[in-house]
Amino acid sequence: MAEVICLRKEVEMNKSFSLIDQQWKEFFLEDVVIINSGKRLTKADMQLGDMPFIGASEANNGITMFTSSSNESLDSNVLGVNYNGSVGFSFYHPYKALFSDDVKRVKWIDETHNNRYTLLFLSTAIRQQKDKYAYGYKFNAQRMKRQKVLLPVTKEGLLDWQFMEDYMKAKEQQILKPTIEKLCKQLIINSIIMGGGKLSRTHWKAFNFTEVFTDIQRGKRLKKADHSEGTTPYISATALNNGVDGFVGNESGVRKFSNCLTVANSGSVGSAFFHQYEFVASDHVTQLKKDGLDKYAYLFMIPLINRLSEKYSFNREINDNRIKREKLILPSTDEGEIDFAFMSSFMKEVEQDILRATLKFFKDRHIVNNPKMGGVKWKHFLIRDLFPILVPGKSKGLNHIEKVENGINYLGATNQNNGVLCFVTTDKDLVQKGNCIAFIRNGEGSMGYSVYKAEDFIATSDITLGYNEHLNKYIGTFITTVADRIRGKYNFGYKRSATRLAKEVLTLPADENSNPDWEYMDNYMRNIENKQILNYFRTLGLAK
Repeated sequence: MAEVICLRKEVEMNKSFSLIDQQWKEFFLEDVVIINSGKRLTKADMQLGDMPFIGASEANNGITMFTSSSNESLDSNVLGVNYNGSVGFSFYHPYKALFSDDVKRVKWIDETHNNRYTLLFLSTAIRQQKDKYAYGYKFNAQRMKRQKVLLPVTKEGLLDWQFMEDYMKAKEQQILKPTIEKLCKQLIINSIIMGGGKLSRTHWKAFNFTEVFTDIQRGKRLKKADHSEGTTPYISATALNNGVDGFVGNESGVRKFSNCLTVANSGSVGSAFFHQYEFVASDHVTQLKKDGLDKYAYLFMIPLINRLSEKYSFNREINDNRIKREKLILPSTDEGEIDFAFMSSFMKEVEQDILRATLKFFKDRHIVNNPKMGGVKWKHFLIRDLFPILVPGKSKGLNHIEKVENGINYLGATNQNNGVLCFVTTDKDLVQKGNCIAFIRNGEGSMGYSVYKAEDFIATSDITLGYNEHLNKYIGTFITTVADRIRGKYNFGYKRSATRLAKEVLTLPADENSNPDWEYMDNYMRNIENKQILNYFRTLGLAK
């Protein structure tokens, strides 16, 4: 069930909304909302309890204390807007609460749309005005009534309730996404570490690393300057990309391993990964191997090994002696031996649960039968016509920004890793919105490529970003596949300047009005995605 929830959340988070393309209109607050006053309740008159009391505070969602008192200010599903104290702050209160006389209760006149998301949208619009008010210029009842707010409207000029609701839902999911992903991952980790279900019926015992693994060996130092070009994964002390920090072709003076775990000794200390393939190991990781183990037994141990990060750090690395003294608490047989069979069986079951949930989702997903498949008309379009907004990246290079492991994507002149060079700290002045196509205009071997970016990012000036209101990941992938065919045209002697990019021609499906057939492109790529995923499940024997 946990895996199903995770999948549903991931699907729900993919939708994006454009504030730029939306129509807007100014409204006086009194024309769209009902404004009611709170009621004075002194601390001396207040009895302690569990009912939130909303005061003129900018902290704790406006809650200043809890009471068992009651009066006519009792309300719920409203905004509390401060007109004293922290003037102009606004908070949404879905629960029953009492409101002080320093706070106004605000709700929509149209009660059918008075819900969490539309009120949160309104709260943001009201907060935009707070800087004009202060303790000496209060947000009093009369000023609040005549305060103008900018709100989205339909083509008919009516409040666009659906846009407000959808936009705030998407924002909520965007904020929750990192937490949801972490919780989903933790569900499996907790199952292993804390027990439960099958795990609660097995014995556990502490084993030395030397009892668990028959081969514990650190990798060998290979300086960046000595890397030769190749296709062998190079595993180093990173917590990303399964530990892969690049690809090399070095054959001598290196240590190669396969079908084993690695654990980072420094850097992202304690990060462990399973590698079924052959790789080159840096001296920042240690190989952990036991002959005869399958990948499932290895996968079982990863979250347990990851816990080493709690006791080690950059200043206290996992050296060769320390790792041999470490212990793992693992399932054991009645005879006190490590129960590798149970570990393997448990992780196979976890994998099958996740795959079954994923398969169900994609089987239930509607596959569009496009009648034009195979008979589509094609037309030439200029990039400047396809993308009304073409803007360059803002970053002037990595010397002006800090690299971090879990930061925002930094896009540069590379056609690998979907254009991502590294991760950096977020600088709001440099961040550019996702749901666009990044056209790479520089870089030997990368010039002429393009990538679709769903998430926000920071990009170098070697990249031009194209925005179109019809764009999503499916249409974006379709267009980049076509656009990449231009890449052989450019080189260092003939660069892809912004002017040349704008004049590039893309041949795309066209509808009966000779406009780009966005629906066809979307459906085409969705069908390909579904077929590829279902084919994968067939190879696993989970689908027919």
